[in-house]
Order: sequence, then C-alpha cells, then structure tokens
Amino acid sequence: MLNKRKAAFETIQPLFQAAEAAADQAAADAATCVAEMLRARKDAGLPINAGTEMLDKMMLALNAGVDARKYFIEAHALTPALVKEIGLEKAFGDIHPCPPTRRASGELTVVEPHALAA
Repeated sequence: MLNKRKAAFETIQPLFQAAEAAADQAAADAATCVAEMLRARKDAGLPINAGTEMLDKMMLALNAGVDARKYFIEAHALTPALVKEIGLEKAFGDIHPCPPTRRASGELTVVEPHALAA
C-alpha cells in the first residue's frame, strides 16, 4: 500500500510542477502581450481608445494568470502536510525534500521584446 502511495505521489509531482511552470509562463506571456499592445498602439499612431476592450480583456487574463500562480504557490505549500497525511514522511521530508518553488515571492520577470525574438 505504501508503495502505491509513493508511486501515485511520484506520478503527480512532475505533472504538478509542469502545470505550475505553465501558469508562471502564461502570466509572463500575458504581461508581455499587454505591454506590446500598448507600445504598438502608440507606435502606429492610433488613438488612445483603440483596442480598449481587447486591452481590458487581456488585463483580466493577466490578473487571472497571476491569481492562478498564487493558487499554485498555496497548493505547493500544502505538500508537506499531504506527505504526512498519506504516510510518506519517511520517504520524503528531510531525506527527499520537495524542490522549492521558484520565485515564491510573486515577482514577475520583465522580458524585453527583442529578447523574445532571439
């Protein structure tokens, strides 16, 4: 039974980490898109109200992405309690700690548009 629990945990852990990384990337991509939309509007000489509804929707998407990222951080923090709850503290914990979540502070990385083209 313990082996099945450990196998289940080991199956889910990389999937969780992949989803966590995807949420982080989605928030960063949305932020880059919003910034580029604003620059493109200005560079094209369009009026300030051009694309307002789309920009509003993109900001909602960005906020949702940041919220999703916070939920992943909160879920990740529950891992030690789950490990204990399912009786795996001898298999994980001090011997095999869960890798830390990168940037647990909630910071976003700003990437210059030219760096994305490289």
